[in-house]
Amino acid sequence: MDKLSFKNIQHVLESKCHIASEDKLLVAVSGGADSMALLNLLIEGGYKLIAAHCNFQLRGSDSDSDEQLVKGFCNSKNVKLVTTVFQTNAYAREKKISIEMAARELRYNWFSSLLDEHNLDAIVTGHHGNDSIETFFLNLVRGTGLRGLSGISYRNGNIIRPLLDYPRASVETYCEVNKIAYCHDESNDDTKFIRNKIRHDIVPVLESINPVFFDTMQSNLAHLKDAELMLKSEVERFQETDVVDEDDKVIIPISKLENYPHYSSLLFEVLRPYGFNSAVVAEVIDHLHGLSGKQFFSDSYRLIKDRHNLLVLPIEEVGVQHFWVEEGDNHEEVSMIIQVYDKPKGFRFSRNAGLIHLDADLVDLPLLVRKWKKADSFMPLGMTGFKKLSDFFIDEKYSLKDKEDAWLMESGEDIVWVLGRRIDDRFKVTNRTKRILEIELK
Repeated sequence: MDKLSFKNIQHVLESKCHIASEDKLLVAVSGGADSMALLNLLIEGGYKLIAAHCNFQLRGSDSDSDEQLVKGFCNSKNVKLVTTVFQTNAYAREKKISIEMAARELRYNWFSSLLDEHNLDAIVTGHHGNDSIETFFLNLVRGTGLRGLSGISYRNGNIIRPLLDYPRASVETYCEVNKIAYCHDESNDDTKFIRNKIRHDIVPVLESINPVFFDTMQSNLAHLKDAELMLKSEVERFQETDVVDEDDKVIIPISKLENYPHYSSLLFEVLRPYGFNSAVVAEVIDHLHGLSGKQFFSDSYRLIKDRHNLLVLPIEEVGVQHFWVEEGDNHEEVSMIIQVYDKPKGFRFSRNAGLIHLDADLVDLPLLVRKWKKADSFMPLGMTGFKKLSDFFIDEKYSLKDKEDAWLMESGEDIVWVLGRRIDDRFKVTNRTKRILEIELK
């Protein structure tokens, strides 16, 4: 492996991080060996940069010492430094997230604001090759799919990581040779954290088995990244040609999905942005040919297994379940125009399911519009007997989502209309009708 030097880092910056010499950089500097080495390398290369340091107040006086170390180094190099102090524990409690996640959210939100404030092009972090290997094992345990097994990317949006080709030992050696002081965060030695357990308990065993373990893993991660890119291309093609995304609803045709030999991996990648993990996706795969109506959930979305499709919908709070309407009303839940008039000569009733005509003298205004219940039944137009609404839905091939969205209109305790589908025969216009109740859905 080449020695860590600016010349070699410059190549990574240009070829893998896509950074030009004129770009202005925000360098995240914690005070650890990796970020201190990174800052020195970029200064050596003459880049236009600003250093940024976060004090998370998690390690008492040690956190303040880290800040002083970074300030002293930046002053000695005549580098502009911006600092901030976070109430990390309070933020984690408020958001109900881990300390690690809270620190990540706080720092990257702040970094993003600094990019805009100082007109900078990218955030540079000191993640090195060992961090990428540890991320591989973390994601292997969590089951994140192929995307999580390719390690850390050299560039992700405006975040770049030019040290990924080098192990931790090379970074520390660079600091020692160049007499760069750095701090050691003792929390990185605590194996109660999964990443630290991987770092201190698992990786050393693998290194004892394979003396060139780091190089082997770098090669593995590169191959996995290529495989990820190929899968990404296939996922994009499937989404463009077969998946329908409309009105907050994603429709995945089961027959089209199964045309792909690796459809389980394909489905995982399609569903991953909606928060579905590998265990839930495996369960979905097991039920592809099961009964319709089966539901699966992530934190924010639900997936419904319909007859021929998988439907992905946002989880919504229960909205209005009923409301009253009368002539001249226009309710926000279901927009409609209601009017009553004398039956004209030669009148013809509508055959459009969204525009109905009823015998006004058989209907009592105001009308109740409500969601359906399992016990509901009505007399569909053209029939002489009652039919359960659940059976009517089956005959009409309603999906689970269609049933949830269905509204009924009642007069008294009688259903007069399944909105948009069928009126009740008892309220139809006949030769005896004198006044018309017209209702049009908008």
